[in-house]
Amino acid sequence: MFEFLKIKFFGIQPTAKITDKTIERIIKREFGNNADKVKDKLQQVISDTSKGRNRISAAVLKLANKDFDKIDYWIHISNNDFREVVAKAEYPRISNLDFAEVNQTESKNIYSADWLDYSSWINKS
Repeated sequence: MFEFLKIKFFGIQPTAKITDKTIERIIKREFGNNADKVKDKLQQVISDTSKGRNRISAAVLKLANKDFDKIDYWIHISNNDFREVVAKAEYPRISNLDFAEVNQTESKNIYSADWLDYSSWINKS
């Protein structure tokens, strides 16, 4: 809710905050019996902080879309430039616009739609 207010009043894109507990839940939800193998793969994600690793890992898992074989690909992309993976996972609509100009109202609507989709994916059971 707070994130939507930041979008509405300030036009600020939210930043996902993924805890260790959240990443564990996502791994189990998305990959069930392969959860341990997925955890091993995600150890390859490069980041300076555990928060960053969790955020990038969540983006990798979202983009893999429950396809175990795609995890390595997205990890490779993230280790070259994590922004590509985070942008595609968290901000797909706005990142698909590249550098096209949009007015403030339109950008707020896009940020809200992206955040709704991503937070719904993060929080689903």
